[in-house]
Amino acid sequence: ALPIGADAEVHNRLLLDPALFSRTPDYLLRVQGDSMIEDGILDGDLVAVRRDSEVRNGQIVVARLDGEVTIKRFERLADGVRLLPRNPAYAPILIGEDRDLAIEGVFCGLVRQG
Repeated sequence: ALPIGADAEVHNRLLLDPALFSRTPDYLLRVQGDSMIEDGILDGDLVAVRRDSEVRNGQIVVARLDGEVTIKRFERLADGVRLLPRNPAYAPILIGEDRDLAIEGVFCGLVRQG
């Protein structure tokens, strides 16, 4: 069984086989919002996350930006980082040196209930 992220409210238990995911996840995080719908990640989904601070361009990451957690595609630029939503209604987030960014982990699958 995989623990659900510490911030999530736990109302029920899910027993999941880690083999369901591309890499064994460290935790599950419930998605809030629709900024990643073009990657098939919907509001209410549980995303499987593997703790990893080293990421490659194009990977979907869980990032903590100025204290807020977000799921976006990662892009390293010459002068910083961009976090890219996968919904045309949202603009990319350009992160300069003045912002506090920490990569919490890399997306490795999702669980959709219902």
